[in-house]
Amino acid sequence: MTAIVIEAQPLARLGMQRMLARMPGIGAVQSIEPSDIPMLAASRDDVLVVFGMSGDAADNWCLLRRLHQALPNARILLLSDGVLPRVPSSLQPFGVMEHLPKAAPIETMEAVIFHMLDDDPSAHLAVSGSDVRQPPRHQ
Repeated sequence: MTAIVIEAQPLARLGMQRMLARMPGIGAVQSIEPSDIPMLAASRDDVLVVFGMSGDAADNWCLLRRLHQALPNARILLLSDGVLPRVPSSLQPFGVMEHLPKAAPIETMEAVIFHMLDDDPSAHLAVSGSDVRQPPRHQ
C-alpha cells in the first residue's frame, strides 16, 4: 500500500516518511504539506495517510474533507498536538481510522499503522490507539 505523510513541520514529516518507508506492507511514501492537499490527484486506490493536524481545528476539518474527496479510500491516522477524546463519528466516513498525539512513542505509531494495514476499514471504528494489537516481532 502506498502512503502519504501530511505534516507542516519538515523534520516531523521526514521522520514519519522514513518510519513508513521501512515498514513491511508499505510501498512508496510521499510527503506533503497540509496546504498541498487541494492539489492531490484524485485516486480511488487504497492509501495510508498520516495527517499531522495543526492548531487550527476549522482548517484541519476542511482539509480532511478535501483529502477525502481526492482519496475516498484512504485509511487516515490523525496526529494531533494534544489527545483527542475521540474522533467525531461524523469524520469516520471520511476514512479516519485512528488518532494519536504527535508525541506518541514510535512503537505505538507503528502498532497503530500495522493495525490499520491489517484491518478491514469498513468494519473498523476509530479508537484511541490504546486498543491496538502490537506489530509482529521479528525473529
